[in-house]
Amino acid sequence: MGERLVRAGRRSLPLAEIRNFLIFQHSTALGTAIHATPLIPALRAAVPACRIAVVASGFGIDVFRNNPDVDQLVETPSPLKHLRGSIRALRLQHPFHGMEYVTLTPTGNERTKIAAQSLLSGFSERVGFTVVPQFYRAPLAFDFTRSQIANNLRIVEALGHSVRAYEPQIFFAAEDKDKAYEILAAAGVRADQPVAILTTQTSVTQRKGWREDRFRAVAKFLVERYDAHIVFIGTASEAAAIDQLRSELSYPTSNVAGTTTLPLLAALMSLAAVGVTLDTGPMHIGRAVGLPMVIIAPAWSPPIEWLPVGDPRFRILKNADVPAAPADYVIDEVSVDDVCSALADLLEHSGDRRSP
Repeated sequence: MGERLVRAGRRSLPLAEIRNFLIFQHSTALGTAIHATPLIPALRAAVPACRIAVVASGFGIDVFRNNPDVDQLVETPSPLKHLRGSIRALRLQHPFHGMEYVTLTPTGNERTKIAAQSLLSGFSERVGFTVVPQFYRAPLAFDFTRSQIANNLRIVEALGHSVRAYEPQIFFAAEDKDKAYEILAAAGVRADQPVAILTTQTSVTQRKGWREDRFRAVAKFLVERYDAHIVFIGTASEAAAIDQLRSELSYPTSNVAGTTTLPLLAALMSLAAVGVTLDTGPMHIGRAVGLPMVIIAPAWSPPIEWLPVGDPRFRILKNADVPAAPADYVIDEVSVDDVCSALADLLEHSGDRRSP
């Protein structure tokens, strides 16, 4: 009923004939924003002559910045915090005034206020994940038997097009890559020296930790066997914990936690040979730039939803399976030997990733 009232008096094209797409990305989770990026190449492949714009706030701005297939990036306040301001900003920058277009809401954006930003910013068809299906021409609900990415690609199918699998993608500017080289040079990293990225921290509420002494043992393995330089990454709030972990290491390492932008971090990770990571936000950045990684996965989280299952560039170590996170859970079922063996395998099969 709601969608019929919104469209009353208007003749709508079949969804498969529409060539203008407005993707809304206001998720507060980094991984959610990154897992929406496969929509861009999927739409471009399905409708080569299309125009794609992204309306974003927060993480979404940097995730979609520099993407060569995004015709316009529209920055607005988050409608979750400032609905009126977000509507006003979109109206001022609207890329499709007077045109037929479709508003697309990927997973993580199924919020009433996000639907309201779309609804009140100009007439469009709405397709995607939503809690207000009455305002959508093609509403979707999350399918827990599929990954986040596969769920998002269902949007292309709902538009009437076939679709194949695509990986997440993040793009960075040449200046970001130059700065990444500067960071490594300032740390004394030689041009021929492999870099290993370690992500050792997660949100305190996630229960995805691995013990500090195990990370130190893995770092020692990488340095002694491969002469690697270790770069620790994370948020500013995690920097002190990372420095505590580093303080007991007897060789030089780097800590860039809280000192990089998202595109700069992506550039830095693109230059590394390998990564060791918990299942957390920066892991998704590594995946998006193709960094071979060993992922230490928690026993209580289904890998299919977030992790790169079946991709030979990654080794997912999930050595137990429980329905929920136990109290005081630590991923003790994944050993140092498990991680070092997976790292050796990855480094044997991956080439030198550093390039001018």
